[in-house]
Formats: sequence, C-alpha cells, structure tokens
Amino acid sequence: MTDEALILEGIELVRGQQVETRLRTIELADGSWVDLPLLVDLATLSGTVLVVPAQNPPALQAQHRVFVGHYLKSPLDQSPNDPWISFPGDADGNMAARIAHVLYDRLMRHADYLVDIHTPTTGGRYAPFAFLPPPDAGAAAVAAEAMAKAFGVDYVLSTEQGLYVSEQSPHVVLARRGKTALGIELGEGGRLAADITARGVLGLTNVFRHVGMLQGAVETIGRQIVIRSMTVVRAQRAGLVHLKVALNDSVAAGQVMATITNIFGELVEEIRAPLAGPIVRIATFPIVNAGERIIQIGVPR
Repeated sequence: MTDEALILEGIELVRGQQVETRLRTIELADGSWVDLPLLVDLATLSGTVLVVPAQNPPALQAQHRVFVGHYLKSPLDQSPNDPWISFPGDADGNMAARIAHVLYDRLMRHADYLVDIHTPTTGGRYAPFAFLPPPDAGAAAVAAEAMAKAFGVDYVLSTEQGLYVSEQSPHVVLARRGKTALGIELGEGGRLAADITARGVLGLTNVFRHVGMLQGAVETIGRQIVIRSMTVVRAQRAGLVHLKVALNDSVAAGQVMATITNIFGELVEEIRAPLAGPIVRIATFPIVNAGERIIQIGVPR
C-alpha cells in the first residue's frame, strides 16, 4: 500500500553549520536502484541536503518503474503510470500522480538544486551520463550543464526532444521555475558495483563544491562529451547476443558492434554501426528478441 507516509519514509535531512542552500538527491527514481551513500563532513557543510532514498516505493518493491497495480485494476487508473513523468503531480489523481505531487509539493519546490539519480532499467548499462533540461530553458539549462560537468560524467545529453526532456519530468519542471536541475544515469539496474558507487559519491561531492556547499576544488573526472542525441541500434533477429564493443569505445560507420547467434551457435545477424560515435549504452542480457535495444551511440553536439 502506498500513501504519503510511505513515500516520505526514509528521507534524510542533513544540515550543515550554515543553512544557505538546499539540494535534493534522489536514488531509485525509476524503481531500479544503486547503492550511493552520502559522505559529507557536517563540520564543513554549508546548507541543507535532503536525500530521498526511494522516490517510488511501489516500483522499488516491484523492481520495475511501472508498478503492476496500475494494470490489475481499472484501465482508468493506468495513466499516468510513471511518477517520473507526472510532475508536478496531482493531489487528487491516481497513485503515480499522487507520488509526484507529494515529492514536488513537500520537497522539490523548496530546493535550490536537484540531482535526480537513476540507473538504467535492468538489462542495460550506461556510461555515466547526465541529462539536462532543454536548451530553451535558458539560463537554467546553462547552469545545469555546468553542474553536470562538475559532477564528472562521460556524456552530457543536451537535447530538445525525447523522454529525457519531458515537460513533466522533475528536472524540467524545476528548470522552468528557474532552478538548476538535472538527472544522472549510473551503472545498471538491480546490480551493485563498487566503482559506480565511488563514482556517484565523488560526483555528488563535486556538486557540493561547485555550488558552494563544501569547500575545495572540483575534481575533474569523466570525458564530459556533450551529445545532442543517442542513436538506438536494435536487434533484427532473436537469439544470443555477442558484443564486440564496450562502453566508451568509438565506432566507425559500418563497424560490426555485435553478432547474434541461434541456439545452435549459427550466426543469424551482424549488428553494424549506422554512424560513427561513442558507445553510450550496451545491453547486458545475453538473450534478446527482435526489436530489442542492443547499443546506443552518442551523437556529439
């Protein structure tokens, strides 16, 4: 069961010696999860850090961003079905809309900065990348790009279309109100990885320094390549996928990036790069169906 009490359960409020700036971080924003402890010396912290361990409790329990309860009952309650694209929410709406409303009304709108931390859905792995509000958000988009580079990602997605700039996503809603807000994709859904945890902790520490909540210089990490889109390459045949490239590899147009074999080990498809660019996302499940995403290639800005 989900109500306001469960949504707000587990929230941590960390106050420094001087309360000047508020910053909110989200783990498990899409129902997937990453272990990202917050390591801050309170004696040197200026401002307030509001940590939301699980933005979407039903999705966390179901291990999927779309909780099945929407589909087991009336079809009239199926939309919206994802709180992440339901902001600022609706106090009188369905469960997804109410989750978004509580998060926005009680927490988000009071923040000066937002870092919305995700992992990809299970079965895919991204190189660390940030997604920004659309360029027409003006100064808020420029400030978000600077904060993304301070975090230290490999790629910064600055685009005008697609899911990552939905007008009902939290970072876009806040940007339209003049706040600095962005999202981060790290690691792989449902899988703990010490290197990703360390990357996230260092990234947040850098953000705190960037906005003046911690003293010290930002540590430069990541490739910090700004991309305007990601080209999705899908399997045309079902079978076992064998990757020939890794995250952050640069591929040439026409290069073989993966092969698919049938259960007898026979080659049924070669997946070639439709364009040159860096590898931003790869599939991690060995078995694929026709039409499934295998690789995403970044298109530099």
